[in-house]
Amino acid sequence: MTTIALIGTGRMARGLGTGWARAGHRIIFGSRVPAEKTDLIAGLPDAQVTTYADALDAAGIVVITLPYAEVAPFCRAYAAVLRERLVIDISNPFDHLPDNRVAGAEITRDAIGPGARVIAAFKTNFWTTIPTPLTADGLQRDVLFAGDNEDDKRIVAELITDLGFRPVDCGGLHNARILDGMVPLIIELDQRYGGAWQASWKLLP
Repeated sequence: MTTIALIGTGRMARGLGTGWARAGHRIIFGSRVPAEKTDLIAGLPDAQVTTYADALDAAGIVVITLPYAEVAPFCRAYAAVLRERLVIDISNPFDHLPDNRVAGAEITRDAIGPGARVIAAFKTNFWTTIPTPLTADGLQRDVLFAGDNEDDKRIVAELITDLGFRPVDCGGLHNARILDGMVPLIIELDQRYGGAWQASWKLLP
C-alpha cells in the first residue's frame, strides 16, 4: 500500500483517487477547503480530505491535479517538502505555452527547484476515461508518461497498471513537450469526429 496525496479535488482527482483506493492504496485529498469536500471520500477505505500541507506531510507520492495556472505557484509555496516527494504532474498548459518549447512539467520541476522528482503523466487521458481503462472494443487504454528518473518512472508505471491502463514510457521529461501538444490535438479530433472527449491516444503494433 502506498500513500498518495492528490492536490486538488476536481474530476481527475476524484477518478484517480477512487481507482487507486480500490487498488489498495491510501488516498489523501489536499484541498483549500477540506470541510466542503468530504463527499470525495464516501465509500473509500482509509481516505481523507485535509489541507494541502497535511496531505503533503502524510504522503510519499504527490499527484498535482490543479489547473495549470495554479501549479507553479503551488510548487514554489511548498517547494521544500515537494523536493522530498515523487511528484506526478497531470496538468495541461493549453494556451499558456502555445509554442511547446518547454513542457508544463519542466516548469513544475523548476518551480520546485534542485532535487525535484517530477513525472508527467495522465496528460492525454480525460476524466471520462479514468473509470474505464478498456475501450468499448476491449482495447486497453494507454497512459503516456515522461520523466528523467528511471526508478521513479517504474513506480509511476506500477500506479498506472493498478488503474488497469497500459503504461507507455515516453522517455525524458523534455518529451512532455510533445504530450502537452497532443492534448489540444485530441480535443480537435474529438470535436471533428464525434468523440465527445472519450478518445485517447493508443499505440498499436
